[in-house]
Amino acid sequence: MTSILLIEDDPIMGESLLQRFELEGLQVSWCRRLSEAREALSFLPSAVVSDVRLPDGLATEWFVSLPATVRALPWFFLTGYGSVNDAVAAVRAGAREYLTKPFDIERLVAKIRDAVDLSVALDDDALLGVSVAMRRVEAMVHKVASQRVSVLLTGESGVGKEVAAQLIHSLDPRVGKGEFVAVNCAAIPETMLEAEFFGYEKGAFSGAMRTHRGYLERANKGTLFLDEVGELPASMQAKLLRALQEKCFFRLGAERTTQSDFRILAATNRDLYADMNAGAFREDLFYRLAVIKIELPPLRERPEDIRWLTEELLAQIVVEQGRPLAMSEPFLRALMGREWRGNVRELRSFLEEAVVLSDGGVLDLPESQPHGSSVTHDGPEDGIVTLQRMVETVERSHIQKALQHCDGSVGKTADVLGISRKTLWEKMKKLAIQA
Repeated sequence: MTSILLIEDDPIMGESLLQRFELEGLQVSWCRRLSEAREALSFLPSAVVSDVRLPDGLATEWFVSLPATVRALPWFFLTGYGSVNDAVAAVRAGAREYLTKPFDIERLVAKIRDAVDLSVALDDDALLGVSVAMRRVEAMVHKVASQRVSVLLTGESGVGKEVAAQLIHSLDPRVGKGEFVAVNCAAIPETMLEAEFFGYEKGAFSGAMRTHRGYLERANKGTLFLDEVGELPASMQAKLLRALQEKCFFRLGAERTTQSDFRILAATNRDLYADMNAGAFREDLFYRLAVIKIELPPLRERPEDIRWLTEELLAQIVVEQGRPLAMSEPFLRALMGREWRGNVRELRSFLEEAVVLSDGGVLDLPESQPHGSSVTHDGPEDGIVTLQRMVETVERSHIQKALQHCDGSVGKTADVLGISRKTLWEKMKKLAIQA
């Protein structure tokens, strides 16, 4: 049965929420203090609904100190005007959402239902992220893993498309599953594409000293993952399409076809649909690859994943380095403030560098780096950045100045800027601005 932990000290509000949740058939544990909620959390409820300001402390500060498994639960914070900033900080640390009082209880119930249904669909711990966006991606991955359909994974470079593809492969229930063969289509010289994909017989051409099994053959009974598939030239697109349709092909120099039964997964950071309309990518191959399309959002649009990813990546680095590591809160806040244009790949690279330069196994900001500021290096050395980056930089600076002028009041700042409070919050989230 779906269980809700309600943390609310206001007797009227608490009673109203309790009755409404029970009408929905939800089992509710109502706590009026954080000290009571600590024990209730040991039973891992399906979701948590909490006021921010409670008699024994701020729930948002307490939330940040909780273990990752507890923070991964769907948390919803109910906040008054004066505690919105605290709630936003909690969302950045992994909470699901905050609602300002007075709020629409029907909307809260719908969001809880949505979050709980999604959590039930994923019996295991999160594998790709704890944000709503990545939990949806993971739910789709679980759904398509047992189907023999082709999947096209899209998203910016470094968001984890290959990780998602490996997860689909690992969840494939087929007995006697073959290997996961990853191919970077952009890294193979055009003159070698046919030989690498289809293989060749000994003596097929000068230098062919032995028989070579190509990617398609090695993926038999397994998965062929085509990364950067949009970089394939037109000639190879036609040959690949034929092989995918017939599940057979000729090795170079061979007289007989080779059979191979494999699943096809592809990934790209390009707009293949636009390329198809422009004639740069075959329409028939596009629809062959994109039976199911899964888009992975960039890391800057899901900051609640940063802490979770950092802990996951550091756990891997600890195994590789063979020594314990710990993070300071200022270091973590600095990570939360970065844009991560290189996404998860950039985050891992940054952490690896920080580990190498760390003293005593503790990751902290350099003494010259003010606590809470962004540890980032924007733009190339010559100072030329993309127009979008420049617009975001100017917009971020202007919003920060307006917030400072209005003493951090989001409502007043929104009025000064001539936009709604919702629009301002969305911009602050996108630009990683802390009020």
